[in-house]
Amino acid sequence: MVSTQQIATITILLGSSLIIGSCAQDNTSEIQPIEGIALLEADPNWPLQMPEDWSWGQVLGVSVDAQDHIWVTHSSQVVEFDPEGNLLRTWGGTQAGDEWPRMLHGLFVDHNDYVWSGAREQHTIFKFTKDGEVVLTIGQLDQMGNSSEPYLLGRPAEFYVDPDTNELYVADGYTNRRIIVYDAETGEYLRQWGAYGNEPDDDYQYPEEEAQAPQQFRLLHGITSSKDDLVYVADRTNSRVQVFNQDGTFVAEKRVSDGPSAAFSLAFSADVNQHFLYVADGTTHRILILRRETLEVLGEVGSEGSGVGQLGRPHNIATDSKGNLYVAEANPGMRVQKFSFMGIGPL
Repeated sequence: MVSTQQIATITILLGSSLIIGSCAQDNTSEIQPIEGIALLEADPNWPLQMPEDWSWGQVLGVSVDAQDHIWVTHSSQVVEFDPEGNLLRTWGGTQAGDEWPRMLHGLFVDHNDYVWSGAREQHTIFKFTKDGEVVLTIGQLDQMGNSSEPYLLGRPAEFYVDPDTNELYVADGYTNRRIIVYDAETGEYLRQWGAYGNEPDDDYQYPEEEAQAPQQFRLLHGITSSKDDLVYVADRTNSRVQVFNQDGTFVAEKRVSDGPSAAFSLAFSADVNQHFLYVADGTTHRILILRRETLEVLGEVGSEGSGVGQLGRPHNIATDSKGNLYVAEANPGMRVQKFSFMGIGPL
């Protein structure tokens, strides 16, 4: 939780089998086991001073590019910061004209420096240059499709581009119930699947008994992939994380909370093996910390509020190469915060 010094301390219950390496190590380097507490400190001075006429809307997307520049969406604008928090550029918004998306939801900057964001309520994903030029659209503006239609979307939430295959993975989940994959260069449909690798079923009736695991996604909201080519998704209303191979084969799952809507967005720690999985819980206003290997919940950071280090509906999260965590807050937070990784402290 966040202290009066804005130190967000995550207690990590590490066993001898848990290891973590330097971000600078490669896969062949020796990785030393550690025990202790991971320390995250909320930075009250990030971002730096914004223009006097600046007013944040809902911040519904955050991503970090290869230069550790932080990109966020707020309302219908895209904003870029450098690592120190200086505002570098903005584009979009009402000044972009009537054809511009009404609200941008989700954000990802890929390995080729393309910026992906979506018009959720208009059922369309846009691929932009870093200057805001549209180079590809997926879906049809203002035309909603169901989970069986390959080129129409149903209120897509978040996306990720695999750097090895250049495939775009989409959490098509506010209305539809699927992960859908496209060629990120051409927009060609490749494959799709639902919860547990099942066929997506829009007519599925969710069980009334909580003991019965729903066999379909229920507001699939977050999606990303690890260095070992596993696809992780945040099944928001079902409060669970599911893990798949890239072909849709189900691997594992974890219900992260007994409460509803506890899985909004996902990010990994920056160590070479990505030992920790961060899960944004926008309902209880915290970030959960899981051991990625077992999906065991180890700790949390944040609490409800508007102070530094407190959270108001954390909606999307991302990490940079140094392990710093960036949190995009929807309403009521309406801001982006940086939690600096401070190393590992004693138990």
